[in-house]
Amino acid sequence: MGENEMQGEQSGYGEGSRPEGEDGGAATQPERGGYDPQRGNTQPNTTPGIPRLTEQTRKDELDSLGLSSLLDSVAVTRLRQLALLNLGEMNALKVNASFDSPLDHGEFSDAFLAAVQAVFVRPAGGVDFDDLYQSWKQPGSVAVFAEPPGKGRTTTARALLAELRNEYPHVRVGQLSYGGSPHFPVYRLPRTDNRAYVMELPSDEEDFKVSDTFGALLESLQVELTRRKARLVVLTTPEQWRRIGNGAPEGARHSLGAPSPVEIARKWLHAEVPDLPVDQWLRDADILALLDGQPPVEVLEIVGYILDAHRANDTKLSGLESLAHKLRRRATDTPFDRQVLSVLAARSNWRSQLLKWHKDPERTSFQRHFLISCSALRGAPVAHLYASAADLSKVLGDGDLSLEGQREPGVIAMIDSLEAELQSDDTVVFNRPDWDDAALDYFWIDRPLSRIKFLEWLAEAPLKGKREALESLSAQEQQAMAQRIGGFAVRWAVRQRRQDPLRLLAVRWKGKPLWPTLIELLSSASLHTASASYVHEMLLQWAKTGAAAQRLAAVEVCAGEFGLQYTVKALRRLRHAAGSEDREVRQALQRAVQTLWHDPTARPTLFEYVVAWCGEASTLEAGQKAFRTLAASTVPSSPALPVLLASDGESGFKPSATDLTVGWRAVLQGNDTFERDGEDALAVRLWLDAVRHYPDFKDSVLTVLSAAVKDSANYGQADIATRPVESPRDRLRAIVREWARAGDVEEPAAAFDVPPHAPSHSTVYTEVTQMLDDGLLESFQQSMTDPDTTDQPV
Repeated sequence: MGENEMQGEQSGYGEGSRPEGEDGGAATQPERGGYDPQRGNTQPNTTPGIPRLTEQTRKDELDSLGLSSLLDSVAVTRLRQLALLNLGEMNALKVNASFDSPLDHGEFSDAFLAAVQAVFVRPAGGVDFDDLYQSWKQPGSVAVFAEPPGKGRTTTARALLAELRNEYPHVRVGQLSYGGSPHFPVYRLPRTDNRAYVMELPSDEEDFKVSDTFGALLESLQVELTRRKARLVVLTTPEQWRRIGNGAPEGARHSLGAPSPVEIARKWLHAEVPDLPVDQWLRDADILALLDGQPPVEVLEIVGYILDAHRANDTKLSGLESLAHKLRRRATDTPFDRQVLSVLAARSNWRSQLLKWHKDPERTSFQRHFLISCSALRGAPVAHLYASAADLSKVLGDGDLSLEGQREPGVIAMIDSLEAELQSDDTVVFNRPDWDDAALDYFWIDRPLSRIKFLEWLAEAPLKGKREALESLSAQEQQAMAQRIGGFAVRWAVRQRRQDPLRLLAVRWKGKPLWPTLIELLSSASLHTASASYVHEMLLQWAKTGAAAQRLAAVEVCAGEFGLQYTVKALRRLRHAAGSEDREVRQALQRAVQTLWHDPTARPTLFEYVVAWCGEASTLEAGQKAFRTLAASTVPSSPALPVLLASDGESGFKPSATDLTVGWRAVLQGNDTFERDGEDALAVRLWLDAVRHYPDFKDSVLTVLSAAVKDSANYGQADIATRPVESPRDRLRAIVREWARAGDVEEPAAAFDVPPHAPSHSTVYTEVTQMLDDGLLESFQQSMTDPDTTDQPV
């Protein structure tokens, strides 16, 4: 399963989804306590007549609001699906996006926190959770969980936040990203009071590591947290903590124990299906043996099998006699016996039952393909499943089929051969838990030489929305099919550590309506602990050496929540993708630069990368576009002030004149001839306008622009024989001249906010022209004294 830290541990829910409240804030709650301005501390819920929201009272409140079904059958199920990497699995389940993602700026929704509390099992053998909570809830507290994957560090951290939100309703809780610098400065903490955060440190990579001084920083962080009445939980690994933990306050690190597998199962079963006979299931010797010693994520898989068996039509739970005989003590006489046997069979991937089904002498190739079609394209109308099975037969070279007449078995006979059911909505359902995924796994192992062709068929299946004589698939049905296929591809890639399924989807879906679905799946997989490690590695490889579709996918993922939460990793991947010549990749790169600039801590590193791109021939065009994007961006509160000229009050970052010169040199070098309203011209005009609105910038701006074109004598030399040469100096001169002419006839209202001592358009033009002429003269004099440049045009 990859690195999974769940009890379900669902690390890395993305930021930015919209809150549940109508006013754009979090969903409102009844007032149950709050902030006492005189005491300067958040008060616990002690309001007379309103009890503290314990687990039972929370459930009672949900019942009174008619929301218990949301908690039991939707929210908790969604948690389990995420823990098991069931990305794209709908199962007739639709959850508000704000549930499994933090709300605006990382805040967790109350539905999410209630679900966490409903299923959390206190670990045994480590720090006592209640004691930890009582000490950590004090403002200024920092708790470090340096645990290996599988210990439930993320779940425990979120349980702390949920308990705090429960006791202190006015405290806002959520996720805090580390940012884009090796150091985590104190100013990185949001400037808001009464908060609690969980922050996962980025893993060490080739050219980035969290600063060795992080542990020593915690003491100053505690001071700032105390001032803001905030708390923090830090997630890391034992290896990383050994390197960075020196100087940490005594007692900051806490060792976690392990939750009981049986209690994990009990919590989840009760939460998802309150009327399920949980005690009967957890007293059964075979189920207890199945749970014994299992890590949390495996327990959740078993929980899923139990729930599926409980919901299945008992009369269809057949083919279990041989398994019952093998266990000896178990028969198939009662529905519960058959349900337990189906769980045991699902746990072994139904291997014996599938083998028996495939070995049936009367089994046809077309029936086998129909099983694969129903399993892979679950939820599609049966007619499309039937046609897709025929497509798979052709792809795998199994000969011609005649589906228009009655020579081949029809849909009803085919469904009967699978022991499946045709639903009223024209879809096919298997009543055996996880039978469809087991069938795909069986095919993958059983037919190794057919894998690539199968993946090609899989990638094409949701693109075939229209078929002769069949009703067209709606856009919604195609998206649902794509989610199912994409979810399978992610799970397979993570488990097998091979990217073939995802690579084929990227290549086939690029430029198609299904492309956003793939980006959404990859983004989700990059944020969930079960898949993050492998997907991060895959995105790096795609950015380095992938085809255009793979590089585009990597860049678009970096431009989303992955970039906001793993800023440094995103920058590394963007740096490699910057060498792509694909137009869509470079446009996506511009969007990624804009997105990451919004994170103040990412700006120094981001700008460093952009300047480096501008200085390398292989990444020059990407650098031009990225720098131009930043150069043309203005401060939201001051539309006339370019962001690269403003002092960043949040991080103190301000680009140096040298770096600005490198960036402008790349932009003004250009690849096309001068356009009066081109992007280059508009960016330069913005900076010239800034000179008039902010006269103190005049000398620095004009010096940077003139220096950017000073050493441009050799530009275009290779193209002299084929086209006229347009030097960067001439390009800048033309842009400034057009700007000055336009200023001479501008309306007075356009200059109402220009200060009285601002230089006129003509003055700016004159100064620029003089600086360009001085640079030209200097270049000419240098060429007369340098023997290596005497034959080069000036």
